[in-house]
Amino acid sequence: MEESIIAIARYMVMKRLINDVIALLAIKEYLLDGSSPSAIAFKYKTSKFKVRGHIQRVIDKAGNYRVATKLLERLYPHVMSIEPVMLRSGNRILCTLCNTYVRPSDAESHLRKKHKEFINNVIRNVIIGASVKEF
Repeated sequence: MEESIIAIARYMVMKRLINDVIALLAIKEYLLDGSSPSAIAFKYKTSKFKVRGHIQRVIDKAGNYRVATKLLERLYPHVMSIEPVMLRSGNRILCTLCNTYVRPSDAESHLRKKHKEFINNVIRNVIIGASVKEF
């Protein structure tokens, strides 16, 4: 169970840090609000397959739908309070931690490789803030 909490928190924190708000909103609206992937995709002008992919990753990390829903209820407000560190500048993204420009496709890998300790601290703070040791 503890691994699934960390895995979901890591996935959501990474999406927030790179400023992928649509992925987080899609996950929340499906698991907590009960919207369909098609409706979410139409609302945010993205593909329903992309929406389903984000949702499925969270459910797979949790193990099942019910656990994913319970964890998301606790984690979501804390994740959304995080300030993104990647800012879009034209067709590039600026990492505000090291003032480096990266391609949008490299944003997550840049964070994972160059700022691992920062990410681990943010994840730790989210888990402690949400007090999701068990439910």
